[in-house]
Amino acid sequence: MSLNGKTALVTGICGGLGSEIAVSLARSGCTILGTDRFDPETVADGIGNLTQRCKTDVRYFECNLLKRECITDLCQKIDSAVPSGIDILVNNAGIVHSDFLGSKTLESFDEEITVNLKAPFQLCKYAYVSMKKKGWGRIVNISSMLGLVGCTQSTGYAATKSGLIGLTRAIAVEGAPHGVTCNSICPSLMDTNFLKPALVSMQKESGESREKCLESLAGMNPTNKNTTPSQVAELVTFLCSPAADNTTGTAIPVDGGYTAQ
Repeated sequence: MSLNGKTALVTGICGGLGSEIAVSLARSGCTILGTDRFDPETVADGIGNLTQRCKTDVRYFECNLLKRECITDLCQKIDSAVPSGIDILVNNAGIVHSDFLGSKTLESFDEEITVNLKAPFQLCKYAYVSMKKKGWGRIVNISSMLGLVGCTQSTGYAATKSGLIGLTRAIAVEGAPHGVTCNSICPSLMDTNFLKPALVSMQKESGESREKCLESLAGMNPTNKNTTPSQVAELVTFLCSPAADNTTGTAIPVDGGYTAQ
């Protein structure tokens, strides 16, 4: 699955899943660009670790995906760094504000829409122009199993992740004649920083250890296993490879069979 000579942009690169995606793509030959919104110390540690694992430099760009002008600035900086345009875009960054519907605020809903749906749209639009010109491009949107099924306390997150699948399918149809594929991946909950708040809440409610809570989550899946970031990362790399030239417009669950029940 050689991707030698390709340049990939991964959002949310300093998180557990984003880092694994970057490593997987780098090992296939990609030059890696990344963006995130962590504090400088966390970024420095994360990018330093990534550089060692990728065995190549990782070009980092700070970007607050809540602000449209920051994304515009990011695109301008990438234009300067990569005049020919990026070849691969992985929209991985996301946020969740869990709350029951009656307590859900419009502000939290707006934030989820902005980061989980508007930002990917803006970046897809930017990347698609150069991909179309080159006659080759790969867009992978990280959705969620909650984009496929409902769950309590997840109205905003589920709505945006479902919307991301719709965006994926529309782009796939438009990009197909031009060698640009667009796919989405729908993982179940993974043991990353993103899951920490939910795990803490589970521990408080159940009084069980973190490991027991993870076992409980795994038990929801027919496989009795939790999805790992590396499994999703390898799937991203496959979707960017020549083997996936005719795979586009998909929403692929990586959830241990949860959504098949």
